[in-house]
Amino acid sequence: MNLTFSRKELLGRMNYVGKVINTKTPIPLLENYLFKIEEGLLTIIASDLETTISATMPIEYKGTKLSLAVPKKLQEMLAARYEPNVVVVIDGETLEISLKTDNYNGKCSGISVGEDGEDFPKPKELDETNHSFELVGSVLLSGITKTKFAVATEEARPAMTGILFDIVPDSLTFVGTDAHKLAKFSITGQSLGFTDSFILPQKPASFIKDIIPDSDETVKISFDEKNIHFDLPDCSIKCRRIEGRYPNYNTVIPKDNPFKVVVDRETLLNAVKAVSLSGNENTGLVKIKLIENIIELSSQDLDFSTSADENIACQYTGDEMEIGFKAKLLEEILNNIRCAQVQIELANAAKAGILVPVENEENEDLVMLLMPMFLN
Repeated sequence: MNLTFSRKELLGRMNYVGKVINTKTPIPLLENYLFKIEEGLLTIIASDLETTISATMPIEYKGTKLSLAVPKKLQEMLAARYEPNVVVVIDGETLEISLKTDNYNGKCSGISVGEDGEDFPKPKELDETNHSFELVGSVLLSGITKTKFAVATEEARPAMTGILFDIVPDSLTFVGTDAHKLAKFSITGQSLGFTDSFILPQKPASFIKDIIPDSDETVKISFDEKNIHFDLPDCSIKCRRIEGRYPNYNTVIPKDNPFKVVVDRETLLNAVKAVSLSGNENTGLVKIKLIENIIELSSQDLDFSTSADENIACQYTGDEMEIGFKAKLLEEILNNIRCAQVQIELANAAKAGILVPVENEENEDLVMLLMPMFLN
C-alpha cells in the first residue's frame, strides 16, 4: 500500500505518541509504535503498560485493513527529512516499510501483531460504573501546570506522587503536594453533577501538558476504580490511576493569618534568587523579615563567610515578624503564580506561609502553601 502524508503532521503525531515509549521494557514489542490502517484513517498507538497514548489522522486509503508494529527508526527517518510530503510504502506480505521522497528511499521492517493488532498490549477498558465529565482543554492544562510542580517525587507516600482531581457537582479542584509545599487550584461554575476523586500519576500528567491544546477544545475525562481516560477528537491518553487515600489538604492550610503583605511577584522572585546565592547550600535558607512597607531578605553561610541581604518595597503595615523559607521551594512557587502581584499571608514563624495571586481569573482560585524552616 502507498500512503502519502504531510511529513510535519505524521512526525508530529509520532513524536507525541512516542513520548510514552521506554527504551528498556520487558516486552520488546512495546519499543515500537502500533499502526492500525483502515479505510480513511491511520491510528498510531504507543504504550508502556501503565500509560497508552493514541492519535489518529485521516488518510486517502480504501484498501484492506492492516495492523503492524513500526520501529522508532521510521520516526528518526522522518525527522531527518525536510520535504513537506512523504510517501510511506508498506508491503502487506513482508511488512517492509519504505519512506520515499523525490530523491530519497529509506527502509525499515515492521513486525506482525495479528490481523487487528491483538498481539500488541492493550489498556484496560473502563468498567460500567465509571464516571465521566467534560472539561475545556485550557482549564485542564492550567490545572495540571499549576499543581504538577508540587507533587512528591519519592515513593514513600505513593498518593502524593500524583495530582488529585477532587470533584464536586459544581467545581473541580487540582491539588499537588510533597508535604513541604502545596498547590491548590479550584475551578468553580462547572456542571459536573457528582462527587468523587482520583489521583493522576505524574508521568501521564506530563504527557497531557505536552499534548492537550491550550484552547476551548473539549476533553472528555472518564475514570473507574483502576483507570483514567482522556479523550479528544484525534488523540487519547489512557493510564492507571494511583490507588490510596490522598491527605486532607484543607486541614493543613492555615486560616485567619494576621500578617498580610502584597509585593511585586517578579521583584520578590529576583531578590530570592540573588540573596540565596550567598546562603548555605545544604539548608538553602532565606530569612524574610516584614517591617512597614519593606521586606528584608537575607542569607548567610558561616562556613564560607558569605552573606547577602536585600530590601524590596511592599505593601505592609502590621507588626514586625520574621520567618525562614527554603529558597528553591519559594522560587518554584513564585514561578508558578503567573500574575503581577502576590499576597503573602503568615501567622507566625512556625506555621506555613500562604501565597495567592492578588487577582485571580474569573471562577478560579489558586492557593500555594510553603512550610517554614526553623530560624536559629
